[in-house]
Amino acid sequence: MAARDFSLDTLLRANAAMYAGREATVDGGQRLTWAEFDLRVEALSRWLLAKGIAPGDRVALLLTDGAPYVTTLLACGRIGAIAVLLNWRLAPGEIGWIMGNAEVSMTFANPRFADLLAQSATGELVMVDERHDPQGAFEHMVTADQPPRALPPLDPDRALYMMYTSGTTGRPKGCLQSGTAVATSALAMALRRNWGKETRLLSVNPLFHVVGMQQVAAMLGCGGAMVFAGRDDDSAAILDLLHREQCTTTSAFPTICFPWQAMEPIRNGRMPLVDYTGGAGMRPAIYEFIERDWDARVVGGYGQTEICGFATAIDYPEMLEHPRSIGWPMAHIEMCILDPDGNRLPPGEEGEICLRSPAVMLGYWRNPEATDAALGHGWLRTGDLGTMDERGLGYLLGRAKELIKTGGENVYPAEVDAVFADMPEVADAGCCGVPDRQWGEAVKAFVVLKPGMALTREEITARFKGKIAGYKRPRYIEFVDQLPRDPIGKLLRRELSARPVTPDQAA
Repeated sequence: MAARDFSLDTLLRANAAMYAGREATVDGGQRLTWAEFDLRVEALSRWLLAKGIAPGDRVALLLTDGAPYVTTLLACGRIGAIAVLLNWRLAPGEIGWIMGNAEVSMTFANPRFADLLAQSATGELVMVDERHDPQGAFEHMVTADQPPRALPPLDPDRALYMMYTSGTTGRPKGCLQSGTAVATSALAMALRRNWGKETRLLSVNPLFHVVGMQQVAAMLGCGGAMVFAGRDDDSAAILDLLHREQCTTTSAFPTICFPWQAMEPIRNGRMPLVDYTGGAGMRPAIYEFIERDWDARVVGGYGQTEICGFATAIDYPEMLEHPRSIGWPMAHIEMCILDPDGNRLPPGEEGEICLRSPAVMLGYWRNPEATDAALGHGWLRTGDLGTMDERGLGYLLGRAKELIKTGGENVYPAEVDAVFADMPEVADAGCCGVPDRQWGEAVKAFVVLKPGMALTREEITARFKGKIAGYKRPRYIEFVDQLPRDPIGKLLRRELSARPVTPDQAA
């Protein structure tokens, strides 16, 4: 008996049937119901077939977030093409390498990103600028009456999209995710968050990032609405959009939602948000005011591109009770701690966090060595170090590649960061390993002070005494204006470790 197809397209068709007249997307001035959305996906899928795009062909997306992005992704999925989700923060040379590696047949691009394609072979290039040209070529593609075209049988485990990893250890790797994996993750996310057809997502995270994609996919899983912020919207405009559209959930970056405190976030006696999605690397102060001032439930968690987003979840009260915990595995995930030989470790012992799930990636595009390394022993080897307690609660210690080895001892950067989190003068802090002649490596801390606050290196060193072991204390401290973080607030330690160490930074 042939396997039954299950993908994001399955979820879209179900919504078009059950919730035909309900709102599916809000993007600028355009509103689409689920029935209208499905018709546009069908029209575009037929257009792609007419252009010769076949199952397995790669179609690149270099678009701003919005309905055209999701429509193109789903149209690719409907015909078995693989969407290559491009990060518009990359340089032209980086985009060019990815396009060449993926061997794309067609590219959908927003005109504002045209310069990024200067070093790329794009195949046929389709420009999409729906917010500024609502009657443009893309609108014709998704509304034109295209004759149906026969498709060969599609593999239920076919790839839906390819996201390229950040490439911290060399060239980026194309992570292939099946439609089944993405749909499984979407349903699990919606279940864990109790999202349904009344949910309205304020979509702010880029869709080329797995956090943004998982939440949009979850709306396909529950029938909720996707409300897309504009690429040029500032914090005030996004807050206005949240209220205007009565959005009930978001994962807006801290740089967006933290300023809301000074912008009358509660209007007419209410804040529409019911819950907020955060990550394991975000500072507790952000969660505190969301729960306290807005009465919105905060749920954090841990995940990876290779498993379609969040793999664990933890509510804010549990974060307070279990500091540094990443929570429990979600319903579709099995988690364990393995040693380097693939043996499962008992509760409390430190090892590599490993995951098993229908949401695990198919592999890395044309990179069997990296695929074998990541999927060894029948688990996804995350490259993150951690522990689990007797109840299955997970704790993240840090990236294996970020582990600091000083004088034969292991130092997990998160342990050092946690001490800074208790200092009232410190707005942000992070540490990394730096070369040291005597110890091999030493701990260096980067500290951002709150406005008007003062703190010396000597005072910081004094406060570390009695908190953690002496070899874990920072031997160098550099005061900076801000730390390098990615869009969801994750600290980019590799950028810190590349900065020079000078004698005046000695603690």
